Amino acid sequence: MFDKNTKIGRIVSQPEFQGYEYMTGKFPGIGGVFSGMLKLSTMCRIVGTWNADSMADGMNYLLERAKAGKVFYDIYSEEERQSDPGKRRTGIAAFPLEEKRPFVVVCAGGGYSSVCSMVEAYPVIRQLNLMGYAAFSMQYRCGKDAAAPNPMDDLAKAVQFILEHAEELHVDPEGYAVMGFSAGGHLAASFGTERLGWKHYGLPAPAALILSYPVITMGEKTHPGSRKLLLEKNAQPAVQEMYSIERQVTTHYPPAYVWQFDHDNLVPVENSAMIAEALQKQHIPCQYETFPGTIHGAGLGTGTACDGWLERAAAFWASQIERTNTT
Repeated sequence: MFDKNTKIGRIVSQPEFQGYEYMTGKFPGIGGVFSGMLKLSTMCRIVGTWNADSMADGMNYLLERAKAGKVFYDIYSEEERQSDPGKRRTGIAAFPLEEKRPFVVVCAGGGYSSVCSMVEAYPVIRQLNLMGYAAFSMQYRCGKDAAAPNPMDDLAKAVQFILEHAEELHVDPEGYAVMGFSAGGHLAASFGTERLGWKHYGLPAPAALILSYPVITMGEKTHPGSRKLLLEKNAQPAVQEMYSIERQVTTHYPPAYVWQFDHDNLVPVENSAMIAEALQKQHIPCQYETFPGTIHGAGLGTGTACDGWLERAAAFWASQIERTNTT
């Protein structure tokens, strides 16, 4: 069992994770000799906003599920992965339930430089399963492979894979949601657009989006690191506008639950306010919450002002499924 005093290197090197170490949610610097020797609690003190106990709970849950059966799935064929080696570091970790339930795809953040599933996906997925929802953690291309449209290609491929394997993965294909944190929130928000996301890939629209302290704009109030990796040298005004999601909201954008700390110390709170305002203008259901504080990367937010956001987000998602079923 892992706890807050477990060294990160021990978590990543579990035999059940071998071949899919990248799916454990390693964050920048993890994997080196020094960082691998750090305890979860030490890393969280360095970062200042992560919760070591919830991270340990999430990784224990991942290990428990991996011991019980197949968890990790490649979303691309071997031929596709040979043609683009970056695709070898993509995939999903599956957490279905015994009863077929609507599913949510969770995109952890990391500034498009990494995918911090250890922080934001697995702790949240454990709670989602306890609440009766199926969930998948999404590993999309990042770092040197983050240039658009690669991350969106990966998310769309993951949704397509889950829908096509709904019986095998034991999920209800109707009423799915996409959840994203920070840069993963930008990816999830982008998936909601017709121009960049679900419609572009010929997929059904999500019943709801859940956007946690998301990067939304590529303009003045963006997170510069996310913009640099996603857009590379294509940051001309027209490209920035295309990937500024507040400018891409149409009447067919999915309903969204959006939240952020009101003095977020990494992604300006104007980002979440922009998407909420854009949704309001299009009369799209939106539940928007801000909480007092400067925290970015809160994940579950246990013990902070945002504690309980996940239950409210799940209730919002359920209400949108019900609304769809009655119209």
